[in-house]
Amino acid sequence: MLDTITVRRMPFAFSEEIDPVVFPGDHARSFGLIAGSLLLPHLEPYLIRSMKAARPHVRDPEILDGLDRFAAQEGHHYRMHMKFNAAVRRAGFPGLEALEKELSDDYHRFSRERSLRFNLAYAEGFEALSMNAIKAMMEPDGFGEDLPEFMQMFEWHFVEELEHRTVTFDVYDHVVGGYFYRLFVGAWAQWHFTRWMRRVAAYMLKVCPQPKTPGTERDGAPRPPRQPNLLAQLPMLLRIYSPTYTPHKVEIAPGMERLARKYSEMALKTS
Repeated sequence: MLDTITVRRMPFAFSEEIDPVVFPGDHARSFGLIAGSLLLPHLEPYLIRSMKAARPHVRDPEILDGLDRFAAQEGHHYRMHMKFNAAVRRAGFPGLEALEKELSDDYHRFSRERSLRFNLAYAEGFEALSMNAIKAMMEPDGFGEDLPEFMQMFEWHFVEELEHRTVTFDVYDHVVGGYFYRLFVGAWAQWHFTRWMRRVAAYMLKVCPQPKTPGTERDGAPRPPRQPNLLAQLPMLLRIYSPTYTPHKVEIAPGMERLARKYSEMALKTS
């Protein structure tokens, strides 16, 4: 299921300012979500650069088509997150600038100084972990009905991540290959970007701590994605480190197809 990579240009627009506590009464999970969004305008251009660097070495037309569609999807993703992030930044948090520069410098240095093999293994490390996290958060039917626009953005983005889940694996295997290298670099990559996200969320929580007296949740306020059950998710996490792992064998819930059709219908028509 969900084997077609569709490039969608979405109509989402955000107000000039967004309350960074996007889930009222839950600062930690709000800032965790925002940290993930702040990561993407630095990570996804790096993934695109890595795929484009691999492109001259790809001889399989099907892999090449997937690579191009992957890059197009990721381009739309990070540009949309940039709009959301800009509105969030207007709420304050001056320390975000230094944290984001540090991350941006890392990814530009990787592109300049690290091998193509390293950058492709990093890309697959990200895609493998994010695929499992998205499945745990969204399956079987997504985030629910009547979502606020920012949650629709995440849902659209995550559906497309599932659509292109095989691309970085196929490009790495086709161009450079090697299980142990992919394993160790991919695990390091997962530590690298999740550590940065934790630092961002911790900084935001320090600036804007959770009140000791719980607030009253607003009627109709968005609910955070469910937290994955780590014990239940452990087999899924372990499989991405197996020598026999391939994302082609990962089953995607049928409800994700419904969401893919929903966002295709919402997408702006392009010539």
